[in-house]
This record gives sequence, structure tokens and C-alpha cells, in this order.
Amino acid sequence: MDNIEQHIFETERILICNAGSGSLELQEWEESTKLNMNIVEGEPKQLFDHFKKYIDETLPYQIILHRVVHVGKVDRNPKLVDEDCLNLIRHWSPLAPLHNEIALRLIEYGIRECPHAKHFIFSDSTLFNTIPDCARHYALPEGLSEKWPIMRYGFHGLAHQSQWNQLQKQKKYERVITIHLGGGSSLAAWKGGIVIDTTMGFTPSDGLPMTTRSGSIDPNIVLHLLEREEHTPESLSRLFNHSSGLAGISGISGDYRDLKKSESGSASVALEIYSYALTKAIGAFVGVMGGVDAIVFGGGLGEHQPDIRADSLCQLSKLGISICEKKNRSAQGICALHQKHSQTEIWLIPSDECLEMLGQYKRYSKETV
Repeated sequence: MDNIEQHIFETERILICNAGSGSLELQEWEESTKLNMNIVEGEPKQLFDHFKKYIDETLPYQIILHRVVHVGKVDRNPKLVDEDCLNLIRHWSPLAPLHNEIALRLIEYGIRECPHAKHFIFSDSTLFNTIPDCARHYALPEGLSEKWPIMRYGFHGLAHQSQWNQLQKQKKYERVITIHLGGGSSLAAWKGGIVIDTTMGFTPSDGLPMTTRSGSIDPNIVLHLLEREEHTPESLSRLFNHSSGLAGISGISGDYRDLKKSESGSASVALEIYSYALTKAIGAFVGVMGGVDAIVFGGGLGEHQPDIRADSLCQLSKLGISICEKKNRSAQGICALHQKHSQTEIWLIPSDECLEMLGQYKRYSKETV
């Protein structure tokens, strides 16, 4: 960590809320001290109940920070919460139902119970404002949706930014691929210090197959299911967001750990599809950037599952990407994983979205004094 932790605020008590699709992380800060960190997994109702109990027991706060996945294209972070901000979250919720709805409930409850605090949101897409038009736009006519402009927004921005910032303290790199693997998964391609492409798109369901999300699919599959298989938009939303990915392919579970333990053939197929898609995405970004100097793994799966790291890179040795099996198996915290002869350095760097929000808030508060 850098000096963010050492030079926080003299008087403010801050609560940082990071609501994911199946988890909630809470961090308390006061002056220069992290008072508490709390992580819970579960369904949205369980996450909300946990937050409600937690905040009732730990009030008051002067500042409450929230990660929000989809609010369209936002120029910068953070954004002070007011009624317009709440309406913005509501407006974009249909495109990120796994994330926005729980975030909105947490924000509204926090405002109700702590009305004198300042509440801020951090868009998970702001990092990707630098993506060029050739990567941002789909091959579709313009103006199809005025209320929800169709383009590649990108997500997991706070996680990718956290990985990048920590990587730069190890060594400066020109071409980098950051990989965030968790309940949702995405890659970001960095060139010259800015992001030029990412795998997620209009919504967090685009790109790689994930634990319960399908990732990219042929659009005519959607039309076929609507027209000939008696699906509705609502049932397709459930299918693509809750019943696909590792869970849908295996028919067992979306939990990578369960599939590794299983002897089922469908579990093996699910894991192969996951690794294949990840290898394919890495290779595509290597091509786009004309090579890669560093590859960084993070996120719950990226950090704790060495098989994912090894399987996704094993076909890329001809590109000068060679992972060390011994380092990979024993990896903990920030560490290098590449072999000595590897032309590309490989790193494990756990992302810290909460600390990234805190750092961005600190810079914002200095600018607005």
C-alpha cells in the first residue's frame, strides 16, 4: 500500500461499502486508522440485512462511500449523492440488476439512518473513458437507444485501477493486462498508462463466461429463445445472469471450488470453457497492443486459484509468456509468478477496491477544499 493509509483524514469517520453480485465488503476508517474490515457472502437480502445490522451498531459516520457498477458514462469519481444521483442509479439498474439494486438499497438505508453524513458513489466504469472509439462502439447503427446509449462502458474499473497502481510500485510497464476474476470476470488492456480495451461491454454480462453469467453470445440465440422457445425478456435475464456460466454449463454449481472437486464430466467441460475463454481474451489483447510486458491476476478466483492462472497461460508460451509452477502454487499477496526466461512478467496482485475509493475520495476532498 502507498501513503494513502498513513495520511487519511484527521477528523472524518468513513464507511466504505463495496457491494458485489454476491458479496459485501465494509471498511471503517477513522483518522489514519482502518478500524475494521468485514466481508460477507450471500444473496442480496442477506447482504442488506448484514449492512443494516452493521451500520446500526457502528453509527455515526461523516462520510459513506459506495461502489456502484452501472450509471452510464461518468466523467470522474466520486459523485456526491443527491436525488438526481439516486435516479441515475435507478435508471441504469435494468442493465446491472445483480449489482445496482443492492447498492441502491444500501445507499438509501445509509441516507435514512445517517442523514447528516455526506454520501458518495464511485462508478465502476469511469476508468474506461479512455477507450478509443474503435473498441468502444459495437457494429450497430447509431441512435438505437437514446436513454441508454449502446456502447462499451466496461466494469470492475476500481479493481483494475487498484491492480495497476500497485503494479507501478513494483516496476514501470508500457503494456499491461490486468485480470479480475471473481463472481464477475474481466480483463483490461493498458498501453502507456491508460486503458485501451476491456472485455465487459454494455453491461457486466458481456465478455468472459463467469460463475452464473453467460458472457458474450451470438445475438440470434436471444431471438431464437424469444421467438421459438417461449422465453420472455424476464426469463432470459434470469437465464443469462443467474443460470449460465459455470453453473449453467456444469449443472452443478457456479463455484469454481465445487467444480474442481467434482468428478462430473460436465464440471470438467465448464472449467475447460472458462480457461479457454480466458486464454483467448489474453491472446486478443496481446495482439491489440503488439505484445505485453506484464500480466496481473487479481480478484477472488484470480488470487486464490493457481490452476486458473496456470491453465489460462499454458498455451501462451510461444508468445513469451511462461509461468513458474512452483511460484504459482505458493503465491500469496503481491508476488511475481513468471519464470526467469519469460519475456512477459506475471504478477499476483490482490485488488483493494475500498482503498482505491478512499484514495480517490482523498484527492477529491483536497481539490474541493
